[in-house]
Amino acid sequence: MVDQELRATSSAAAAADTIPASERAFYVTEFSGATIVASMAAPSPETVASVERAARSLAAGAARLVLVVGRDQPDPALAAAFPAPPVVLAAPAGRLAPAWLAELWLAITDRQEVLVTTVPGQEAGVGARLAVALQALKLVLTDAQGGWGRPPRSFADIATHADAFEHQLADRQGGAVVAALDEALAGGVTNVNLCRPEDIDRELFTFDGAGTLFTSGAYLALGSLRVDDLPAVERLVAQGTADGLLRPRTRLEVAQLGVSGIGARVVGSGHLAGIVGLETEAYRAEGVGEVSGLYTVSRFSGSGAGGLLIDALMDRASELGLASVFAITVSDLAASFFVRKGFAEVAHDAIPSVKWAGYDAERLARARAFVRDAAPAGDQGSFGF
Repeated sequence: MVDQELRATSSAAAAADTIPASERAFYVTEFSGATIVASMAAPSPETVASVERAARSLAAGAARLVLVVGRDQPDPALAAAFPAPPVVLAAPAGRLAPAWLAELWLAITDRQEVLVTTVPGQEAGVGARLAVALQALKLVLTDAQGGWGRPPRSFADIATHADAFEHQLADRQGGAVVAALDEALAGGVTNVNLCRPEDIDRELFTFDGAGTLFTSGAYLALGSLRVDDLPAVERLVAQGTADGLLRPRTRLEVAQLGVSGIGARVVGSGHLAGIVGLETEAYRAEGVGEVSGLYTVSRFSGSGAGGLLIDALMDRASELGLASVFAITVSDLAASFFVRKGFAEVAHDAIPSVKWAGYDAERLARARAFVRDAAPAGDQGSFGF
């Protein structure tokens, strides 16, 4: 009866979900079938509700959550936050013995929920060791101060930011946070998130996140879009349109974008984090191309997804022998981005007139045009398309 009451209370709290359905669905797919390890100190009721939302979303995509908590005994409220009663394991002191890990592997493989208890204050270190031992897709470290920086930096590559983040996070949990970050990434975990414990759901299931995503080396890989990517491309275009960054497109236009498109994929999962198309057919007489449908999930903008996509697109334009590439945008942020990528703003009449045929009058009044010359093939690195 007590367990039922706990689950009812937890479910009511979890119902307060403010994350857009499209963003949650993106990450349910992103994490599908993967194992995620998260660590935290004894949780507050707000944290328990956040864990419940995250656990249910992971379960919806057949992902597995291993939650490490700094407690000597399992917290009944936290245990009730899982979709099903979890297997509770006490982490051994020091080394993770093979027999103990084997028991954990069986629980995960059988898709059981897993709650690991450890000595308070050691949850970050245990979480890192577990993530490495399991070769988990992701480790989520939680800390009362949240991510790195104020406001938190969304993305950080430790190869570039190691000295800065290690210095600024040195006092977190007596150095345990930095040690866990380094151990997990050095041990082959693809990425590590750092956020407040009550933000774990938003950190995992929103485009902006709520903390900092740490990686070591390349997080995104570029490649031509495949026909199997079309549903994901449609979702990204719809999101870009809703954000006001992309113009509305028919399904046929989205498919045409896919035919010429380049995708930025998350290393490990292959999930699309960004797209761009190179439209050339309408401008064959002029020998130019257009940046079409450039959109990146905001969480990955800090990893340079937009810049990587434009670099690849310009490489493709060179291989096609185009004289130049132009871009049209109504976004000031996008305009600044194009300038940083070597585009120059021009008047509307510098763009092929066919571009403006039937163009929405209200959008035309706000549209800004940018042009960049295409370097001869061989003058820039190839992305292997």
